[in-house]
Parts: sequence; structure tokens; C-alpha cells
Amino acid sequence: MVNSFNVIASLLSCPEDGEFLRFVPGELLCLRCARRFPIHGENLVEILPGRPYQLPASVGPAYREAYIRAFEQPFGHDDTTLAWGAEETATESWALKRRRQVAMVRPLISEGVTPDDSVLCDISGGSGYYTLAFAPLFRFVIHCDLSVDNLNYVSRKARALGIQNIFFLRVDYFAPPFRYSLDRIICLDTLIHGGGHDSVLLKAIVRSLKPGGHAVVDFHNWWHNPLRRLGVLPDNFLENTSYTRGELRRLLASTGIHQFEIKPFVQEVDPEQSTGKFLMRLIPPTRFMVRLLAWSEPGTRALSATTR
Repeated sequence: MVNSFNVIASLLSCPEDGEFLRFVPGELLCLRCARRFPIHGENLVEILPGRPYQLPASVGPAYREAYIRAFEQPFGHDDTTLAWGAEETATESWALKRRRQVAMVRPLISEGVTPDDSVLCDISGGSGYYTLAFAPLFRFVIHCDLSVDNLNYVSRKARALGIQNIFFLRVDYFAPPFRYSLDRIICLDTLIHGGGHDSVLLKAIVRSLKPGGHAVVDFHNWWHNPLRRLGVLPDNFLENTSYTRGELRRLLASTGIHQFEIKPFVQEVDPEQSTGKFLMRLIPPTRFMVRLLAWSEPGTRALSATTR
């Protein structure tokens, strides 16, 4: 079992000032601001900023309240809690769609990695579908979440499965503890809270990638279900946001992201079956899977775009 954060300490930085963190028994220490970040058990550490992020006014009240509540919750171990979207509580059809997305993301995130050397970070890990599936492909996987319930659930599940190369970080994804240090990042089912929220998070993701690294993120497609978006049918997306392809490109450009690939994904059909392959040509994509390519040097802008 991985039981010491010293093996990944060089990847971590203080969310307040960007200083690299030093591992000492039981905690991580920032030498610049002297903040101490507690390690819980074998492989879970809290690296939160001192205060919540000031959310843009455009962010809806439901997300705003849930974010503050999660940020202020004290950490505690719980062997019974379930994560949102856990397989134990999800319908089979919902879980099947998630497994299809795991299969879609796998080649996008694993291309060019060296399993004995590369590190993957799931920056909004949730119930762990991707963390647990991709752990064999990387030397280490860093599972990040703000939710205490989610972290407890996935940590417990990893132990039950005997997966030994996952570190768990309680973080605020608006201020992740990384500065140009990660090979691969995934952030899925998260960029749905409007341009203000999504732009800040995208910048944090790109700032966390090392030169030559890349991230895979996803966005819901407005055209997948336009009758709901227009109010003809009941809205089942609540305060969340979906994007047309043009709106997505404008969001990425406004965030300073100019190197990316867009790949359509239809989660309702099996792409390995002939029927699924046929329907994929007829059904508007459920989501846009986007691979963001890191800048060649930290702090510089990409020179060109690769879009599909």
C-alpha cells in the first residue's frame, strides 16, 4: 500500500502561494506561509485554501450553497457513506452510460503515457468510476474531491479492490495544489455550472499541467436535447449549463485555451455494436469530449489549435 506522501510531494504546491510542499510525518508543510496540511490515515490529505473561492455572480444558488457547505464540512472517516452516483445507488442504465464514458476516455488519456512513470489526476473524482478504472494505466493516480463523503467512499472501495497506487486529496478545484506538475488530468461531469464557473476551473486545470501534458474534460451538448433547453419539455438539467459547439469554442478561447481536440460522444448507444454505430451518425452527441493540450512552456499561450 502507498503509505507516504513523500513520493508525490514534489507534485504538490500550496493553494495559497504556489510554494512546493514538504512532507513531514503526519502532514505536508508550506515553507513560505507555514501552513500545515493534515494527512489522514495512509493516503488521504487535506490541501484546502484558507477560505472558499469567491464565485462569479452567474453561478446559481443551488451550486453556491452546496459548495460552501462542502468546503466548511470538517473531515472525518466514515465507513458507511456513499458517494453521489455510487454504483450501489445508481440505476443500471445510468451506470452503463458512465461505463461507456470510461471506455471513451481511456484511449484519450492513456495515449503516450509510461505506466511506470506517469501520474493521472482526477480533479473532480466523485464516485471514482475513472480513478478506479484507470489506476492500472499509471504509476500513481491522484483522486481529488471536496466532498468528504466522496473521498471516504472511493478510498474504501479502492481498499476493497486491492488498488494500491491511489492518493486521495481533499481540495478545492478552484485552487488545486498543483503548479505545472501533472502529466494527465481528467475533469468529467463537472463543467456544467456556467461560463463564469467553467472558465475559472479550466484555467486551474491548464495551470496544473506540466509542459507536454494534457487533460480530458467534457461538456454537455445543447443540441442533444433542444426541446428541454427551450422549455417545450420539462427541464431535467436544472441550473446546469450545456453548450453548442460554437459556444464551447468561444469559452475555450476566452479562457486562453487554443490547443484542443473536440470529440463527440453519444452515451446512449454501444459504439461496438452495428446498431450503435449507425445511431451515432443520427443522434446529436450527448457530450463533447475535449482534450486540452498543455502549453509548451509554463505561463505561455499555445501557438496553434487542433480542432475536430
